[in-house]
Amino acid sequence: MTRIQHETTIVSALTHEANPGLSNFYFFMNKKLLALYLGAFLSCSLAYAQPLQLSNGDTLGVEITYYTDSTITFVHPILGQQTVAKTGVSNIAELNLDKVTKLPEGEAGKAIIAANVAKKALVPAKQEVDQANKELIVAQNNLKLADESQLDAAEQQVKDAATKVEKAEKKLIAAADAVEVADNYIVVASEVSHAEAQVTAAKNDVKAANNQVVVAKAEAKATQKKFEVAEQAMSTTKAAGVMQAEEKVATAKTRAEIASEHFELAEVQVQEAEENVVVAENNVKRAKGKKVNVGFMGTGWFKGWDSSLAIGLSGASGSSVNNTFRTAFNTRYEDKKGRWVYRSFYYRDSEDNVTGENQINATLVKDWFFNETKWFAFVTGVYDWNQFKDWHHRLQFGGGPGYQFIKTDQWEFSGRTGLTLITEFGKTQYNANGGVIFNPDGSVLEDTVVGLEGLIGADVTWHITAQQHFSISNYFYPSLTHSGEFRNLTNISWIHSLDWFESLALKFGIRNEYDTSDSIPNEFNYNFSVLWGF
Repeated sequence: MTRIQHETTIVSALTHEANPGLSNFYFFMNKKLLALYLGAFLSCSLAYAQPLQLSNGDTLGVEITYYTDSTITFVHPILGQQTVAKTGVSNIAELNLDKVTKLPEGEAGKAIIAANVAKKALVPAKQEVDQANKELIVAQNNLKLADESQLDAAEQQVKDAATKVEKAEKKLIAAADAVEVADNYIVVASEVSHAEAQVTAAKNDVKAANNQVVVAKAEAKATQKKFEVAEQAMSTTKAAGVMQAEEKVATAKTRAEIASEHFELAEVQVQEAEENVVVAENNVKRAKGKKVNVGFMGTGWFKGWDSSLAIGLSGASGSSVNNTFRTAFNTRYEDKKGRWVYRSFYYRDSEDNVTGENQINATLVKDWFFNETKWFAFVTGVYDWNQFKDWHHRLQFGGGPGYQFIKTDQWEFSGRTGLTLITEFGKTQYNANGGVIFNPDGSVLEDTVVGLEGLIGADVTWHITAQQHFSISNYFYPSLTHSGEFRNLTNISWIHSLDWFESLALKFGIRNEYDTSDSIPNEFNYNFSVLWGF
């Protein structure tokens, strides 16, 4: 509560204590004024109601609240607030929009609407504070007049009223903060719109400059050809004509150089405008309370990439000593042309100084997007090292087509298919009965095995809230060189960002690989770790 509001509350309390009848009169007058304001509001709403004829033949009596160059927003007693395209309104020319607020397109218009909603919420919050203060004053007066039998109930009434005042004041502060955020959002959204307009203008300049370069080079080429013709006919052509042709060539070349300079300047302007867009978008994120990507520890490394470093460890000491350590580094970058995804982890588990698990994995995926289609192409490379597998090292290279079935703010679902070339180094060799084959010197026979596999996979991500998301992927690799053998790899992860520490999150993950060619086909790991995003 501000100092002025606090002093007003004290004055109201003193007035009620001195003359309760006068306070009741004020309360009665406030109710009459409220009824008067509501009546005036309803009258104004009816006065501005207009018939809206839709293209399907329906006619609605509505109050138009906002409009843009392409849409109209109105309020209907039954439908509530709705937004329709102007192309869907048949009597657009007959509507009176002079007294209706016109909003800009895009984020700037949304920001103004959000600010108006926040400011409307401020009024009932103030009224709730006033009403709670009045109830507190009544409770305090009742406490003064209460006898011993009513004292406990009166004190409880005062406490309840004070609690209600506190909650109402918190709600008012929250509403005021929302108004401030909305006002800041208007400013940064306008900056975004302005920066995007600069980008559009700069790109138009680039296009115009590029056209100038093409025209100038064509003129230079045509004039050069004329010059060559003039040289061939020098015996029959006057020297002045040759000189004129040379001057035309020089002029055309000069024009081409000037056009190239304009083109380079326009490209610089596009780059500057795009940088302004990034700055404005970062301001929007800050206004909304979101994190701004400034790279690894503010150094600018991996700036623009969605990166994270995870560490998880556990241990116990008693009748036995065991410890588990896992670390992972993941990063991802996506734009209109394509997507890079890199994932890696190291995992080690031991008990009584005896290692039970010790492995490294690194996976790199590159996607290429195609314009105006959900199809994309991809290549992938995977490196594995595992101390306790039948092989020592494993390399995979694959690729093929993919399809983005769903991509929204809440859901992402894509599928992939293709071929994978897999090479296993130092793989233990087995005979037909499943026994290990030994060399003459008694050592285990190992060899490098190369195989070709099919690839069928899917990735699903669910952005549950702004703070948490869930993802699952499953890839099936049927062997094309060893009939009946296959591998299946499943990854599941759940990440929850911590509100009290920016960029910090908790992660729970599951990784399961089933390989029919290994002596121990199934490998199941789960992990719980702390994740730092940057």
